[in-house]
Formats: sequence, C-alpha cells, structure tokens
Amino acid sequence: MASFRRLTKNMLIQYQHFGRFDEHLAGFYSLAYGNPYIYKDTYLVYYDKYSRILYLSLFELHESENKLKCIRAAMRLFKPEKLIVTSPQELPLNIGKFHCVKGDYDKDYQIYVPDFDETLKGRKLKQLRYRVHNAEKRGYRLEIGKKMTPAHFHIIAQHEQLKRLDLYDSQLYLSIWEYLQKFKSPLLFNVFSNGTLIGFDLVDFFQDTMTIPLGFYTDAPSLADFIVFKEILYAKQREYTWLDLGWACDSGIEEFKKKWTAIPRFQIWAYEYMKDNNSDEARFRKETAIVCHGN
Repeated sequence: MASFRRLTKNMLIQYQHFGRFDEHLAGFYSLAYGNPYIYKDTYLVYYDKYSRILYLSLFELHESENKLKCIRAAMRLFKPEKLIVTSPQELPLNIGKFHCVKGDYDKDYQIYVPDFDETLKGRKLKQLRYRVHNAEKRGYRLEIGKKMTPAHFHIIAQHEQLKRLDLYDSQLYLSIWEYLQKFKSPLLFNVFSNGTLIGFDLVDFFQDTMTIPLGFYTDAPSLADFIVFKEILYAKQREYTWLDLGWACDSGIEEFKKKWTAIPRFQIWAYEYMKDNNSDEARFRKETAIVCHGN
C-alpha cells in the first residue's frame, strides 16, 4: 500500500491541475469509477470494490514510472476481476492472469487558442462562418451555469437511446449532476432556442487548458458549431492556451474537430482486461476478443 495513496477531495483538485487533457478529470472520474488513488505520485487509479473493476490512467503526472509496474502493483493490492486501462503507449495483450478482451486506439484533439481567428474571416473558415451565422440567425443563445434540469436529463436519455453505450459511458453520465454539485470548477455551457434547451457541454479547466469531456445535443442545425465557437471565445477571453475537444471517437467526429483547427496532441490506447480463471466463460472471451491497434 506504500506505493498508493488514497486521494481526498482537495487532493483530487490538486492533481487535476497537473493534467493535460480530460484523462485527468480526477474528481469526475472518482465519482464514476470508484475510490481514487495515486501511484507513486504519478498515475491515477480508481477502484470500485463492488464491481471489482480497476481503472488506471497511465498518463503520468510527474516523472514517468514503469507502466507495467504500476499495473502489477495495483493488481496485487486490489485483486480486481477486470482492468480498464488508458495509456499513451501500447500495452501487452496479456498481463499476468489478465487477458485483453477489447482494445482501441484514439487521439485527443485540441485547439491552440491564441492562434484561432475569432472573426472567422477568410476562405479556410468559410463553412464555419456560415454555420455560426446560421445559428445566430436562428436565435441560438448561450447560458453558462451549474444547474441540471429535467431538460438536461431528457437530452442525455435521447443520446443514450441513439447510441450503443458501454457501462463506462453510462457511469460518467450518471455522475455529471454530482460532479457539478461537489466541485467548483465544472460548468455547463447550455444552448437555448426559443427558450428551449437544445444542447449542452460539460466543461472543466486545468492550468492552461479548458476541456470538454462530454457534450449532448439535439439535431438542431449548426448547434455543435455554435457551441464550439462560443467556447473558443470563452477560452480566449480567459487566456487559456488549449481548448480540449476530446477523443476523435470516429471519422465523422474527427473531421468535425479538424474543421475547427484542432490537432491531435495525445495518442491513446484503451484496453479492457479480464482475469482468466480457467473457466469456460474466460476462455470464450479470450477466443472472441477483437483488439484494434493503430499508429
């Protein structure tokens, strides 16, 4: 246990300030994924004793420690049944008695705020200019706050209906309200049309980064462009260096982020490992695993 420290609320806030993108929303993740710990002042770890799932973020906060050393130490201490790991490098598909049953590769996209032309002039930004002006003509209005209403939960429910979500997404969604209540820094960027909420982003902040870990939208025209533009203006006014738009997720979302001049600052490998108890179920998972890698 000497290598792991349990984090209090104040410590969660302190460690979040070392973060570079939304992998380090330590307070938010602690509400969704279980009790928070820090390994040798370097890696954030969350453990849920009820599901026996161990979550590890291997994006180091200080000088890099051996990543496999952290995983093995956490496995010995917490004795989990499942591991969920995100890492800036590829990891082995087998770690001790644990075997990878699902893997993915992604990139985290961020906008360099000082260089962004908020006037949207020029041919390169023509389509963005059109979409933002279209939203403004439709009367879209931004309001920033911390209160979640039934309308927020309704839009989240619609989002969940449309997408095939895994357990980890749902856990984050269920934690938004509590996160807004317990921590000062997170905000909601709400967009209204004719008095009706049509979409919103959850927004938080690091030292020089404004980050958007989650967003929920209806199919209102030009909505996503309008809210990103308003967030860029907010980041510029408060002199943030980076606006983190999150993971690429799929080709369509990736193109949207590139359109807003976002660049891939971080590579991410995400893994789900299951413990092999030599059972038929464990062998089935192992045989049917689909692991995706990229460069």
